[in-house]
Amino acid sequence: MACLYQLHETEIYSVKWYKGSHEFYRFSPLESPTTRVLPVNGIKVDRLNSNESHVVLVGVGPNLSGNYSCEVIQNAHTFPHYVAYARLDVVGVGGLRATDLRISPSVVQRGSDVILACLYELTDAPLYSVKWYRGRHEFYRYSPTETPTTKIFPFAGINVDLARSNQSQVVLTRVSFGLSGNFSCEVTADAPSFATSIVSSTMDVVVLPPSAPTIHSSQHYYMPGDVLRANCSSGPSRPPAELTFYINDIPVTPGLHNAQPAPEGLFFSELFVQVHLWPAHYERGAPILRCEAKVGDLYRDNAAVALYSANSDPKIERVTSPGSGARMQLCQILLLLHVIVWVNA
Repeated sequence: MACLYQLHETEIYSVKWYKGSHEFYRFSPLESPTTRVLPVNGIKVDRLNSNESHVVLVGVGPNLSGNYSCEVIQNAHTFPHYVAYARLDVVGVGGLRATDLRISPSVVQRGSDVILACLYELTDAPLYSVKWYRGRHEFYRYSPTETPTTKIFPFAGINVDLARSNQSQVVLTRVSFGLSGNFSCEVTADAPSFATSIVSSTMDVVVLPPSAPTIHSSQHYYMPGDVLRANCSSGPSRPPAELTFYINDIPVTPGLHNAQPAPEGLFFSELFVQVHLWPAHYERGAPILRCEAKVGDLYRDNAAVALYSANSDPKIERVTSPGSGARMQLCQILLLLHVIVWVNA
């Protein structure tokens, strides 16, 4: 693998190589020795043939498929650094290649079902097994040479639907928050190679807000020049809903955001804003204050209120009982007649 950069060796402080977040090789011209190999599971570096711009790996297998990066740090006062990324895919002996693990949907609602699909290619050898892991714990295996072909290993919170699970997918039912995290499928080809490849993906389990967000403001009417103070609340949900205020569909500068715990591990989300209202806000009539709540790509809902001024319609009127004015007039007439009769008596 080559790391291409335009710096003279005398300008280099170090060149570091990573698989994912794990450093496995370093070139440092100011140190002795100038090269260093750091232990990372499965990676073997040919140190004699590796240098400031190349690293040579030996005994490469499918388990070394993944994301790699090189970080070049310049020998200067501020130590500027530059990073480049690339992906390495290793096709195993026997033509085995695990290409992807797809979780559908990628963000799952608590209590629903989810499909985990393992995409792989086999050309020169039949399938020996497909093993599924949550973290490091195996919970499902498909082995076409065994009877039965499927096997479930107990894991807290994992419910496998055997009827819909097979050599390329596993279906989980009634998922819980505890299943948020890393899942892997490990594919192994049959004899003589027994080549193995593994791919991973992350699943997020969420709870969506049961209703639209709500808006509360400090007063009923707002005139140009007034200060609007309002808050928007949403929930309970997990993760907390992301809240955004808009006035006439223009985002308002974010104010104070707060997430409060709710029962069952959920959260209430609240956003407070304070905005100075200007005549420009009223050019097309009463400004519209809108709050949008989002949870990932699964949920989006809005609430909106019109910021009427005291001189605009409609207005909030004081509520009285129906017919109360008529009853008052009738009482006044009866009282007057009573006085007149008393005087003439």
